[in-house]
Amino acid sequence: MITVRKVYKFLSVIITIYIFFCISTYAQDIPSSIKDELNEYERQIDKNNNNQQLEVEYLNKAAFLCWNNQLHQKSIGYFKRVLDLNKKLGNQNGIFLSSNYLGMIYDEIQDYNSAIVYFKKSLEICRIVKNKRNITSSLVNISQTYQSLKDYDNSNTTAVEGLDVAKEINDLKLVRTFYGILANNYQSLGNSEKSIEYFDLFASIDKYLKKEEIKDIKQESETKVNKAEEEKKQTEAELEIQTDKLKETADSLAQVEKLTKEQQMEIELKESELREQLALRKLDQLVIKVLVIGLVVIFIFFAILITFYRKIRNQKNQIEEQRDKLDIQNKKINSSIQYAQNIQRAILPIVGHIRNLFENFILYRPKDIVSGDFYWFSQLKDMVFVAAVDCTGHGVPGAFMSMIGNSLLNEIVLEKKVTDPAKILSLLNEKIVESLRQNETENNDGMDVCLTSINTKTNEIKFSGAKRPLFMYKQGASELNEIKGDRISIGGMNKKTEDKNFSTHTVQANSGDIIYLSSDGLTDQNNSERKRYGSNRLKELILKNISEPMDRQKEIIEDDLDFFQNNEEQRDDITLIGIKF
Repeated sequence: MITVRKVYKFLSVIITIYIFFCISTYAQDIPSSIKDELNEYERQIDKNNNNQQLEVEYLNKAAFLCWNNQLHQKSIGYFKRVLDLNKKLGNQNGIFLSSNYLGMIYDEIQDYNSAIVYFKKSLEICRIVKNKRNITSSLVNISQTYQSLKDYDNSNTTAVEGLDVAKEINDLKLVRTFYGILANNYQSLGNSEKSIEYFDLFASIDKYLKKEEIKDIKQESETKVNKAEEEKKQTEAELEIQTDKLKETADSLAQVEKLTKEQQMEIELKESELREQLALRKLDQLVIKVLVIGLVVIFIFFAILITFYRKIRNQKNQIEEQRDKLDIQNKKINSSIQYAQNIQRAILPIVGHIRNLFENFILYRPKDIVSGDFYWFSQLKDMVFVAAVDCTGHGVPGAFMSMIGNSLLNEIVLEKKVTDPAKILSLLNEKIVESLRQNETENNDGMDVCLTSINTKTNEIKFSGAKRPLFMYKQGASELNEIKGDRISIGGMNKKTEDKNFSTHTVQANSGDIIYLSSDGLTDQNNSERKRYGSNRLKELILKNISEPMDRQKEIIEDDLDFFQNNEEQRDDITLIGIKF
């Protein structure tokens, strides 16, 4: 007679076998070692030495395996064998790919001369088959390798040739790449003008492409995240249903067992030993049946759990992959912005030039890596020009406007020799409207300007402002004199009125007098209670410390701003200039 103890022992053996099977299944996922893979590829290469197509296939597999595991010299050996076979087969595409891979590996190990040799071989094949897209890719590789060799002239020649082909096939990514190479080369050659010119072209295309790429990645990520959430909810619902069924099964088993024991007690009291044995036999059969059903249910439950676990794990890996792509994109964007910061800093005036003429300080705090504020200084014979400019926005958009404004001010004053501040602002407005085509587009960008011209012989000051005032302290006075600018901006919302008329204010400065030029970033800064710093607080602080040296005044203002701000986020770019006569 089958007993309950024997049934339990049988089921324990089955469960042990099932667990071992699951562990064995997972163990098979572990890949073989690199050495074993290479030996297998070599065996297949020897086996198929009469079939050159198969020989090329296995040589490529061995080459890529070595390359992926940093075994560069072995990978080079395999690829050279592939190149020789492709030449015998007359496979132009194979020759192109093998040469290109060899150039890339030599570039990785910094053997740039060998890299150029193989990149030129791949370029030669592309020209024979007239594949313009591959031609541009080869020219990119050659130009960048010349750049690594610091052979900037050959790099520029190659980049210009590739740029023409990239424009012909309308490939914006390749056009952007060539502009970036040219900008870096001219910067290394010390030609800042050319470098900035090509960087402007690079940045404009890069901004457009990054915007499109980020939009696509975000949409794809959102779709996959939503899908994963839906499948997760469905999985949880199905698991809940299975759990309820198991609970019902357990309750039924408990009820059946209870009834069976009660019947058995009645049988023992009323019936003979024969019927007692029959009842026990039936009980054993019932227990076996129930346990088998329960085991099947448990196996099904574990199988469902494993299936859903694998599916959720795969979805998690996909989401993490998308996150990594976004991180890479973010690093690339930050790298471009850091490069833009170097260019923007390069165009700002050298503080020492101003110090040669006046005792001064410049408080300059960009909100982001690059700034929409900039200060400008220029000298034309006995006339010195100083300006504090606040462009629309901050960060990258503001920085683009600041570079345009700096270039136009230099053109108006240094090239056209315009010295009257009001006329300078009028011409600046016209050129901003014209440069940004604001009469044809919806562009509303502009700038607020505080501009002064100073006669270094007579100390006569001429001031003109576009929505920005000039503060002046007269020696012995008890307050700061505020000279208001005109209530119109450069460009921007009033773009349809190109002929804006600005006013020029003339004042005479004496020894000990001080003027202050600023953007609105400092006075508009708020603290944790949303209270603005304000122009009154700034005036009082300046008057209180007016007798201090200019460098000390700057430290006092910065310390007071930090105390007021109290770790609150900076809301705008900040510029404040003080000049003492």
